[in-house]
This record gives sequence, structure tokens and C-alpha cells, in this order.
Amino acid sequence: MAVFDHFYRLARGDFSNVNLVMIVLLPKKEGATTVGDYRPINLIHSVAKLVAKVLSRRLATVVNQ
Repeated sequence: MAVFDHFYRLARGDFSNVNLVMIVLLPKKEGATTVGDYRPINLIHSVAKLVAKVLSRRLATVVNQ
């Protein structure tokens, strides 16, 4: 609970930084030259990821009832 309380106090009113995602292209093989030779991954803020996971689990129990 302390994590969520801290998150709430830090992000009160301004969630713009929490919602940022950085897309990084990792080469699938050495010497990648075309777009198809890269694998995109999304780097998301760990707190946002944690909050999203907890909310989805709590909502899943309500939706299933």
C-alpha cells in the first residue's frame, strides 16, 4: 500500500510522465540494416506497470462476478 500512496502523492494531478513509453528497436541479428531486422520493445515506467497490473487483477474479480 505504501507504494500506491507514494505514487499518488508524486503524481497528484500530473500523470503525463507516468504515461510515457519509450520504444526501443533491438536488432534481431548482427548487421541489421532494414526495419524488418529489428524487434521493437516498449519500455514503460515500472510504477505505471505495477499500478496497471493491480488494477487489472482487481477489475477481473469484479467483472467475473
